[in-house]
Parts: sequence; C-alpha cells; structure tokens
Amino acid sequence: MPEILSLKDFVATEPMAPPQIIEGVLHQGCKMILGGTSKSNKSWCLLDLAISVASGQKWWGRQCARVPVVYINFELHPWAIMERIIAIVKARPECTGIGETLHIWNLRGHNADLSILRPKLEEQLAKHQFGLIILDPAYKVLGDRDENANGEIASLMNELEAMARSSGAAIVVAHHFAKGDSTLKEAGDRLSGAGAWVRDPDSIVVLTPHEEPDCFTVTSILRNLPRLPEFVLGWEFPLMRLAQGPEPGGLRRPQSKNKVCSDKDFMVKVLGDQAKASPTSSRMRIPIWK
Repeated sequence: MPEILSLKDFVATEPMAPPQIIEGVLHQGCKMILGGTSKSNKSWCLLDLAISVASGQKWWGRQCARVPVVYINFELHPWAIMERIIAIVKARPECTGIGETLHIWNLRGHNADLSILRPKLEEQLAKHQFGLIILDPAYKVLGDRDENANGEIASLMNELEAMARSSGAAIVVAHHFAKGDSTLKEAGDRLSGAGAWVRDPDSIVVLTPHEEPDCFTVTSILRNLPRLPEFVLGWEFPLMRLAQGPEPGGLRRPQSKNKVCSDKDFMVKVLGDQAKASPTSSRMRIPIWK
C-alpha cells in the first residue's frame, strides 16, 4: 500500500499526468469503455482505433499518440479480423508503418473469467511494452459474473485496473446497451447492467443510433478531461466517419410495434361494407367491447 502523504510531501512528488493516447479522451494507464447497441459496429470502431494509435493518426478527428497496440480478440475468427484490418487499412492509406506496432491476439474460444485469464494475459503482455490494450468484447471475460451486480462488475473493473497498472497501458473494452428506448436515459445509463460499468471507467464513449440512417451520436463522459461536445458519425463501410449535416440531438426512437390506422379504416375493418356506406365521421370512436 502507498504511504499517507501530507500535502507538502504530496506536492513535492510532483505527480504528472501521463501522455494522452487519444487527444482529449484517454490517458495512458487509464480505462475506457466504448458503449453502443448490438451490431453498432463497435468492433470495427475499436479496430480503427487500434490502427489509428499504431500509426499515430487521428481517430474521429482526435489525434492519437503513436504507441504499440494489442487488440485482444475474443469474438471474431482470425480470418474475419484479418479481412477487417485489410479493409480499414485500404480505406485509410495514411495509416502506415503498423507492421510492428499493431499486434493481434486471437483468443476466440479461450474466453473465461478475467480473474483466471489475467495472470496468463499479463505473462504474455509483459514481453511487450504496449501503450494501448483493447479487449473486445467485455462480456467474453465476465465468467460467472452477473453484469447487473455492482459488486461483481466492480470486481471485473478491478481486474482491468490491475492490468493497466502492471502493463502501464490504457485499457479499452466494448460493452453493449440495455434493451429498451435508450433515448429516454442519460448517455451513461444506456449501458446495460450495473452502475459500476459507468462509475468506474475514466472515459466512456457512447454511440447512440441517430434518426438519420447509419448515423450515430457520440457522447463522451470523461473523469480527467473536459467533456467533449457531442458529434455525429456516419457508417461508410468499413469506417465510422465524421458526419457534417445531422444534429447530435436527433436520436432515433424505437418504432412502435402496434400498427396505427385511422378511425375510418378501423370501421371498415370491423363493419365491412356497412361502414363504407355510413356517413359517420372519421372522428367517431367505437367501443371495442361492442
């Protein structure tokens, strides 16, 4: 355990903020969650982030530090992730020199409780000096944890924190939204499960579907940096790109499953030809029990 310091001694240590891996979003040694709906291209976004950092280029308009990156893949087949990397690199010709700075660790089929995996992960990670470690997705390392239980998710976050401390790298994981109308909730509350998913990370980036097709509003929740203005991304395979037209506030509301029809159509459906011949106003209501 660290010693208790007086303010004088604490100031004398001159604690300095670590370098920012993503400008204005994430420091090295800190934790970040990328949240979004199911099939909202989170893995594509994280691969794009990995390539941006490995090459020192911008990610969604934010400059990235050029440091070694490892993308720990728990979900995709090796051939599938290779195809995605090739597609992204072709779409981003400025991202060069990543042959030795971008690392892929394919662990599909080896997912388990992070408490069990962490010693094995750290053994391999210690052989490198990564600045960014991406684990995709978070649910693959839950083990028997209940994502709705604060104590159990706090335990998961402690495991991620231990990885960040032992490696010195920033840790980024992907997490999904809860079911239901996400627009009725604050951005952080859109993440599925316990409140610890939101309270623990240093940075949270939330992708919420926009009313414009294939667009998403991006909201940041940052502990150590000023909150960024919301902005909109548009999906243009294989990348999320900054969208200039849509306003961030235009969030997509789920469509009602109930089919809506006019009173006149309802009467025709119920009464048939009698309704067609009737001069009854379209504003009339027919009690459903008659």
